[in-house]
Amino acid sequence: MLEILKSSLTELKLKAKEHYVFLGMCLISAWIVLYSDYNLATGTGNLSLMLFFLANTYVPAKFLREAFNLKNVSTFFITYLRWHCNLNIIAFLVACLHAWLTNWVNFWLQVSLILMGWLTFGGFLLKFKYNAMVKKWVYFLHGQLFLFVILVYALLKGHYVF
Repeated sequence: MLEILKSSLTELKLKAKEHYVFLGMCLISAWIVLYSDYNLATGTGNLSLMLFFLANTYVPAKFLREAFNLKNVSTFFITYLRWHCNLNIIAFLVACLHAWLTNWVNFWLQVSLILMGWLTFGGFLLKFKYNAMVKKWVYFLHGQLFLFVILVYALLKGHYVF
């Protein structure tokens, strides 16, 4: 009984730490948006970029975990996957707000917003339980690395980086 209570308290402490980290990230994000050098449209763009970058560091981290066969990191990666999902959804919503606030649009930016929505929606669908065949197709919808590369290219091309 005492062991169950200790494990429950440890789990509760980990959850509390996650909430403090999330609150800290929200405060930093609000600071970035409100105190941007230019305007709200630029601030939301910066915020979306930061959230998108933080969320998608999960993918190379997962590849490194598999390549080097790292052990005892499963708890970290379960938490990291939750952050990957939530931050991508928030990044997409902020990107939509950024697109709405700016009156500067071109073909590549529209393509990037559509691809970002496609990949985010596919990731959102992965949160639910399906049979094996449906799960395979939903994972295929979300896990396309070439779509991610095209998304990054469209973002850079649309913002005239190259």
